[in-house]
Amino acid sequence: MSSYRPLIAVVAYHLGRDRVARWPEGGYGVPAPYVECLRRAGTRTAILAPGEPGEPEELLEPFDALLLVGGGDVDPARYGAEPDLEHNYGVEPSRDSFEIELLHAADRMALPTLCICRGMQIMNVAFGGTLHQHLPAVPGLLEHGVPLEATKTTHEVDPVPGSRLSALTKSGPLASSSHHHQGVDRIGDELAVTGRSSDGLVEALERIVPDQQDESATWMVGVQWHPEETAAEDPAQQSLFDALALLGRLRGSRARPGESQGRSREYALSPYDLAWPERFESESERIRTVLGDQVVRIDHVGSTSVPGLDAKPIVDIQLSLASLIPRTAYAEPLIELGYRWVVDPWTDEHEYFSRDANGDRAFQIHACRARSDWERRHLAFRDWLRDHPDDAAEYARIKHELATQHPRDILAYVRGKTPFIRSIESKALASIG
Repeated sequence: MSSYRPLIAVVAYHLGRDRVARWPEGGYGVPAPYVECLRRAGTRTAILAPGEPGEPEELLEPFDALLLVGGGDVDPARYGAEPDLEHNYGVEPSRDSFEIELLHAADRMALPTLCICRGMQIMNVAFGGTLHQHLPAVPGLLEHGVPLEATKTTHEVDPVPGSRLSALTKSGPLASSSHHHQGVDRIGDELAVTGRSSDGLVEALERIVPDQQDESATWMVGVQWHPEETAAEDPAQQSLFDALALLGRLRGSRARPGESQGRSREYALSPYDLAWPERFESESERIRTVLGDQVVRIDHVGSTSVPGLDAKPIVDIQLSLASLIPRTAYAEPLIELGYRWVVDPWTDEHEYFSRDANGDRAFQIHACRARSDWERRHLAFRDWLRDHPDDAAEYARIKHELATQHPRDILAYVRGKTPFIRSIESKALASIG
């Protein structure tokens, strides 16, 4: 995408006078593992402390994404409950207010947001949900760990197919490190449950959007466990931070209002080249060799697959696989071939890889589930343009216009094409039934 390193806002919690030696007035802090996960993902980080003056949109304006971390209990008064005086701990009403205001602002701004443990609980409360105040008192639940007793456990979480959690992890059941004594009870408004443990407890939430694959819509995901504790060894857990980093990078690479120059990689359109199909054939053989029986079919898609169509000189390869789970089964062989993997945080029907040659982007692989909607749409679009030269010419005109308007803003270029692509897909799919 670009070399831009997104800036992530991480909300800290208050450290009391007795928490840090020689800090007589206390302070604010964030546990190191969260920051380490974000740095592995290629981001910059900055702490936002509760009590920071200003409107929430003003506070979030410099940032490309938001992370809410763990900590003490949410004030029960926030969701209309009487406090459990025996078990409540670490309640910070000022932090609750601050994070709720930030969440609503992030939702309005479509700022990518990841909420972890307490972060997911405050996300649920922010949108009108309630919490179980002490899970050990709820019959039939697994051991989820109790923070004040320094206990934790590892249990599996099953992502809901089609969810953003499923999209970004693509691993099947997630081995999740857990130590929380509270959990989601009534679900907040316009939130969807996207993961549960085997006892039925809600382990993941996300903000509902009209189009799950709309890259401009709100991306707000909450998880009840602690992915930062195992992310260094478990790529599925690290993928939560990779997704936040990618979304922040996309947002931060956009041109500022009133400007045409963004901060994405450079791109340009070239006249159709007869060598493009030959390059596809050669590369597809390399892919088949390393993936073997995983491959159901390989297709040349995108503009370089349509004779006579001007295109970015990047060969798009649609790789249809029997399954995208687990990701490691196909990602590791493709990485050995020189490809880079980039998480797709929107759909569990697709994964993206790219490879350079002579310093320029040369190939893009769109791995998809065989017979999925993703596979069908992209093949239908390609075949329609091959059979309808007038529509192909109109597509070329739109692309040249967008490339002129949005140099170094590849996201604006892609979004500008989308209405035309969707209209052609609709016609093409209707024609084949």
